[in-house]
Amino acid sequence: MRFKKSSWIISLTSLLVSILLTIIQKDFSLTALSDNLFLFTLFFLIIGGFLWVFSSGFFDNFQRSFKKRNKKTKTEGMKLSEVGRSSFRFWLEPAGILLLLSLLTLLLAIF
Repeated sequence: MRFKKSSWIISLTSLLVSILLTIIQKDFSLTALSDNLFLFTLFFLIIGGFLWVFSSGFFDNFQRSFKKRNKKTKTEGMKLSEVGRSSFRFWLEPAGILLLLSLLTLLLAIF
């Protein structure tokens, strides 16, 4: 899988901020660095996961049924599956890179 340049830049920036936070906390260990990296991973993973679920079309039936119930709304809005169709990869790629870095630092801390 080929990652975009922006994913690498975001991941590198998150890594540097995580290292800086670990140093500021005065608890510089690989376990603390792994914890901080995982917190950055959660941010990207939660947003990307929500957008992925929306783009799968899971909520389209709920949205359609609510529109049928409220027939007074005549405007045709965008489907929820179109909201995050192209942007969920932007959030999940840095999450994957940061998760691998977090697991790598955790493995290095164990050994």
